[in-house]
Amino acid sequence: MKTKPFLKATAIALSIVTISGIPASPLTATASASITLGDQDHDAKAIKVIEASIEALGGGEKLEKIKSQKITGTISVPMAGISGVIESYTSTPGKFLLKVDIPGMGVTFQGLNEGIAWSSDPMGGPRILPPEEAKEIIKEADLHKALNFRENNKVIEYLEETEFEGQAAHKLRMVDNDGTESIEYYSVETGLALGSENEVDSPMGKITTTTVLKDYKEFDGYLQPTTMIQKMGPTEILFTFDSAEYNKVDDSVFAFPAAIEALIEATKAKEEAAP
Repeated sequence: MKTKPFLKATAIALSIVTISGIPASPLTATASASITLGDQDHDAKAIKVIEASIEALGGGEKLEKIKSQKITGTISVPMAGISGVIESYTSTPGKFLLKVDIPGMGVTFQGLNEGIAWSSDPMGGPRILPPEEAKEIIKEADLHKALNFRENNKVIEYLEETEFEGQAAHKLRMVDNDGTESIEYYSVETGLALGSENEVDSPMGKITTTTVLKDYKEFDGYLQPTTMIQKMGPTEILFTFDSAEYNKVDDSVFAFPAAIEALIEATKAKEEAAP
């Protein structure tokens, strides 16, 4: 469950694809029969944990005031000697742009505007993304999805109190409405999210991915982690966020690049010409 309106899971997925070639396809799991979207009584203990995490970030009323955000930082893969810069922009309703610039590998973009998801990278060039690839971007472009966790998840289950990265943590099992499952950890002490685990497909088969969130700081009046570590097998990808701005993003940021505009027009022309 992504309870951070400022944190982009898309950044993780894109960076893994860009650097390692491993597709970030979450495990599709069967939902728990005992806790489903149709039930009015989600796991009460799990709900309290999530609500506490929202309060720790300033509360729902404050988070609802976020209409746009910009996050900048760095990305590095220490074992490969790779590092670069990331920029993420999000705005309501449903606008998103991610830029990853890695010297020697080029610049990669992912975007969403007017309901159209797209990408552009040195290897694949400009593309309009098909629905399956666009799905995660569309989810992450919703700045307020954390506040709608009840509607967005058909399974919300408290598993146990345990330890995560050396801290006492509440362990929750979440399955969203698309069937994507994750294990989420929240600090017993502060209520803040500590990280998550899920499974992804890779050339070596399914492997467990662990995301660690730490070093929370306040930017523009909003609290967020400034360090995120993505662990996939022996590989660790480190994200360090050094700035964040809220409600200051201009819509021009989300304009389609010329190459994407050309693809959109070509697609429309093809559709109109079809019998």
